[in-house]
Amino acid sequence: MTPEFITSLSKKSAHKYSNTSHHDDLVSEGIMAAYEELTDNPETTEQRMYQVINWAQWKFLNVDCLAVTMPENLVRMVKGLGSEDVDTNYTDDCISWANVLLAQGQYNSDYHDVYTESDQAQEYSDASLLDSVWESAKECLTKEDYNLFYLHFDQEVTQESLTYLVGADQSNVSRKIKSLCQKVQKHVVNKKWET
Repeated sequence: MTPEFITSLSKKSAHKYSNTSHHDDLVSEGIMAAYEELTDNPETTEQRMYQVINWAQWKFLNVDCLAVTMPENLVRMVKGLGSEDVDTNYTDDCISWANVLLAQGQYNSDYHDVYTESDQAQEYSDASLLDSVWESAKECLTKEDYNLFYLHFDQEVTQESLTYLVGADQSNVSRKIKSLCQKVQKHVVNKKWET
């Protein structure tokens, strides 16, 4: 069996779990299990290889990723997976708690952390742009206009609420805010060209 075939088989098996946060981990677990099986049994069949990969992925997702440490044989027993080496000396309470934990659906990616990349350069750029917007607003707007701009964008006061504060109708407030935004935007652009 070629490495490409093993990788393809592992990806096929991992795909059925519909788990985006652990997909790469599942593929890796399957590949590692396949190579261990090939080391132990070089004449293994494709069907046996798929079973080995599938079991390794199931174990990773349903045993290794549990929020608590739980013996694999207890997981197998609670899920009704028969095996001659399953220990049946667990108390009823222990089995009940294991049932509760395993009923939480560990295969669902919503229960796992989602990997996100941090782009510090972009975050720094966004923070810098935000600072320049507020700086420009202070420089180019009158005190009354700045207060309106500040209330709406920093304090998140709705346009409807601002109509009561300003004493104008909502369409006038809406036009005023749009006008202020354009003025600040123009000031930011001009400042950028000056430097």
